Amino acid sequence: MYHLTPQVHVPDDRLRPLSEALGLGRFTAHVEAAGLLLPRLVLHERVREITLPPNAARVDGADITLAVTPRQDPLLFVDVEVPDEAGDSDTIAETLYATWQDRSAIRVGGVPLTAWLDERLRAYGLTDRTADRPPLAFGRNVHQSVFPGAALAGRLLAAHVPGDAVGQDVVTIVLRGTLDSGTGATLGIRRPETLNNAGQTMVAHGRGVSLIVGYAPPVENAFGLAAAGILTAVAAVHRIRRQAFAALELDRAAAVETTDAARALVAQLSHRLNDLQLDLSFSVEVYADTILVPELLVESFHASLRDVSSLADALANTSRIVERVNAVLATRRVGLETAAQQYAEDRDRVLAAVIAAGSLLALPPALLLAYFGVNSSDVDPSRSILDFQHYGVAYAIAWSPFLLLILVGLLARRRISLRLPAPDAATSERRTRRFRRSLRSWLGRSRRPGR
Repeated sequence: MYHLTPQVHVPDDRLRPLSEALGLGRFTAHVEAAGLLLPRLVLHERVREITLPPNAARVDGADITLAVTPRQDPLLFVDVEVPDEAGDSDTIAETLYATWQDRSAIRVGGVPLTAWLDERLRAYGLTDRTADRPPLAFGRNVHQSVFPGAALAGRLLAAHVPGDAVGQDVVTIVLRGTLDSGTGATLGIRRPETLNNAGQTMVAHGRGVSLIVGYAPPVENAFGLAAAGILTAVAAVHRIRRQAFAALELDRAAAVETTDAARALVAQLSHRLNDLQLDLSFSVEVYADTILVPELLVESFHASLRDVSSLADALANTSRIVERVNAVLATRRVGLETAAQQYAEDRDRVLAAVIAAGSLLALPPALLLAYFGVNSSDVDPSRSILDFQHYGVAYAIAWSPFLLLILVGLLARRRISLRLPAPDAATSERRTRRFRRSLRSWLGRSRRPGR
């Protein structure tokens, strides 16, 4: 099972239940009931001309299944059958290692597997924006499941290992032949107690490989579906952390000089935060829960695989990272609200100043015009209204009250200051006595026997 990038946008009417590709037996009802939360089938084909990387076993064909999660993460299942004559633990370990480290070398008809998938998506018209997105590529997360055939299964079930140790064949397969299998230690390999029955069934797994022996194909496929959920969750954790870091970098590098720029930045950060929260809920938390397939066997395998992958700790840490992004966004929002409030106050202040200045400038001339328009002996028709020597008293009477009002306002403004009420001496003394009585009472109780 391989996690692919980037996200693939497939119309909902082209998606089908994954049970159509995987024989799930009695688990089918659970999978279909939780269909909107589980990966859904995009395409399922049997190919003959498939070539695995060098050092891997030769196979006659493979079942290739492509699914997408509710958050449009592509998930690839490649099911191959290794011939019985090549079914020893060393060959299987080499095949696992090659298809893990050199997975980009897998070919279908001489074409890289991811390019072949892109061609199938275009041929079937299964994507909305095939031309806009980058081509499919393998992600960093892989989980491999091994279901041994009769001969190897019998040897694995017959091997008796005391205590928590695991056999050499198990170590070779689960660790892909990367460590010495003769140490007798567990080497981080988990063996869920519920799933291991001596001589009948066995399950051993690490972070990236699961060895499942003695179970029927529907149970094996249900285990594979549970592993796919953990694989998707771990891949989503990596993506969420990268996107959270990118959001913080966007905030740090943004040059915000106007309220419009701040508003645009807040909108962009809000959009990214919404995506992070949705990814956290529907790509991680939903697969960290075991109730999607409420069967004891599947729940036991899922819980063990979740523990060995440290998904709970990763989920907690990633949630805190998303909270930090939310805190940054909240700070930006407060800054934007403060700037908007300051802008409104400045605008109102300017408007009030303009109105006040207009009133001061308009009223004295209006009074003077009214004075000069009166048919009175005080107004000499032969003199100009700008004759300040003759009309100086009238100008002084018209302007003096407004000048005096401005002067009084300026003096009053300078005397205004922020004053916080201070408690009087009697109030302070009462508070001090009350605190001392409380302290003595507490000390007296603490000295009693039994305290």
